[in-house]
Amino acid sequence: MTDSYKIAHKEKNGEVNLVFSGQLTINNIEKIASEIKTILEKPTAVNIQVKEVENLDLTFVQLIYSIKNSGKKNNFKVTLSVSLSEELNSLVANAGFDSFLTEN
Repeated sequence: MTDSYKIAHKEKNGEVNLVFSGQLTINNIEKIASEIKTILEKPTAVNIQVKEVENLDLTFVQLIYSIKNSGKKNNFKVTLSVSLSEELNSLVANAGFDSFLTEN
């Protein structure tokens, strides 16, 4: 069975670039979180791009929040770029989670 999500990553000198796409939902979050823990062992910076999203839910928003929070606690910068369909943008905004998916 193939995964319905994709995580592309590149690391150079401690700076990690992550690209998330596909089904970013509770059905995949355990695998996604496991992969992220391996990728983000000791970053100096993390650049996250979220694009080509088919679906997402609160579990993915929580994961992004966790990465941002880890950056604050462990002194690495986290940048975030999110590109969602109009429908998903509305869903996230109406649920009150749009501030979690912005760069802070």
